[in-house]
Amino acid sequence: MRRPVAFFQHLRARLFGRLLPPAPPRQPFARWEDLRLLKSLGRIDYDEHGAMRLRYTAIDPADKVVRCTCGRLDCWSRELLPLREHMAGLCRAIVVCGREGVFPDQEEFWPGVAEALQLAASIEDVFADPSFVDDSETSMWCRPAYERDNEDREAASKYAGALITFNFVWNAYERAIELSARDAWHKDKIPARGRKIFSRQLGLSEEISSLRGCYAVARKFCVTRTSLHDALVKAESVYAMNLAEKAAELVRIFRNYIVHGEDASPLDGAGHACARIYAVVRLILILIQLLLLSRADRRVAVYSSANVDEEEQTPIPAGVFLTNLHRRKDIWGATESASAIVRD
Repeated sequence: MRRPVAFFQHLRARLFGRLLPPAPPRQPFARWEDLRLLKSLGRIDYDEHGAMRLRYTAIDPADKVVRCTCGRLDCWSRELLPLREHMAGLCRAIVVCGREGVFPDQEEFWPGVAEALQLAASIEDVFADPSFVDDSETSMWCRPAYERDNEDREAASKYAGALITFNFVWNAYERAIELSARDAWHKDKIPARGRKIFSRQLGLSEEISSLRGCYAVARKFCVTRTSLHDALVKAESVYAMNLAEKAAELVRIFRNYIVHGEDASPLDGAGHACARIYAVVRLILILIQLLLLSRADRRVAVYSSANVDEEEQTPIPAGVFLTNLHRRKDIWGATESASAIVRD
């Protein structure tokens, strides 16, 4: 009697002849070079029960910023969504509002905004290895050097993840400014046009109550261990700005700080670097919400998802929807009555 494997190999040869190429020889164990293709292998750890887990991912710091640590039930930060969910929700909201005609004078989905937010929200992990440039092979013979290389990989991966997220969100913000400003102030640079939008619409600063707290946190992180303090103080003394203008100016100054290479090496103090980047990202997301509100017909009814059956959702005014995107849904409050809804 043939063994089962040999039998099927014989049957395969009889049925298909030379139509199929021969199977490669099987290796009993994976080679170390093959295992290194599994990038997460170096991050595997074990919990107290012996179960495997990842020690970290590159985007872990995103949810440690602007989160409640005081324990108070009335803390304003407790209402915030995790940052990645905020980005995804804002992206979906643009699609939903575009489909329902919330922006009657704009192209359907605010092109360039939703796509950049989708890419920012899509990041699950990043791998960076600063030791790639080191040809001394010290870590192969020295345990402290090996451990330092691992620390540097974690710091660089987290910083790279934060910076990539920031760049995509900044692209969405600049495109949102262009669509909001249209032909106004066309000689100014795009971030300056954003500040002028907020200066002309004074009420926008009060539309989202979390703006004040997010601005305070971002400013605190930006003036800690950076050279940004003097630039922020100078801007605040030159312009008489409302809160949304201050936020727009802060993110503009921070973007220039990053682009011009002024940020220190993330390998020393990467936690602070990631904290200020993600705090500014949260602030930019809220500014995009305000730009959406500035162009929206707030009475139009929308559903929270374009992919869920409408029978399973409750329509809400676009103004309520866009005002609450950064908050947990269980605490959304209807600030407009159902009678304000406009349906086709």
